Amino acid sequence: MKLRTWVVASMLTCLAAFAAAQNTTAGAGGKTKSAQPSPSAAVPKVKPHPQIVRLLQALEGTWLIKEELAPDASSPNGKMGSGTILWRAGPGGFSAIEEYRSRQGEDKVTGLGELWWEDAATGYHTIWCDSTNPGGCIDFKNRAHWEDAKLVLQEDYEANGKTFTFREEFASITLDSFTQTLYGGPVGGPLKVDQVIHASRVKPSLR
Repeated sequence: MKLRTWVVASMLTCLAAFAAAQNTTAGAGGKTKSAQPSPSAAVPKVKPHPQIVRLLQALEGTWLIKEELAPDASSPNGKMGSGTILWRAGPGGFSAIEEYRSRQGEDKVTGLGELWWEDAATGYHTIWCDSTNPGGCIDFKNRAHWEDAKLVLQEDYEANGKTFTFREEFASITLDSFTQTLYGGPVGGPLKVDQVIHASRVKPSLR
């Protein structure tokens, strides 16, 4: 009889201890509180790649542009253009976005580009869309990269059964100005200037 009483008393003690433990973790309405992560367990914030920071430090802001376009079939004497370019950070600061607006003679041209850094290719992956391209956008196979203080993108492409080279350079970059030059020509041959953009900053950097 004494043994049974001792066993019952031990069971009641264990149940009381379990109930007390449950009460210490219960919140309002009797719901159990979830464990709160310690501050040290917080996920560190991912920072933009240093090469994106470099690009934005060089170009971010609003620019007034003057353009010189070489003669072509539609403009035998060439033509002038003017407009604006806005460079800004993309979502999270992990890319750079270019917004281009220009009036070239009687034509209005708009464009949108986005660049982000790829470590494996050691360059900027570039996509460019504009109102003169019925295909929508160009996803460049080659990566833009820095050649000393110049930002350069060069790629070969096919048109009308022939292969050509496109080259773009951002040069003479200062706090208040830069020059953007677009070249083209047959692969392996000399490249001619197709367009020169002279940019002057009209608003301070957004950063």
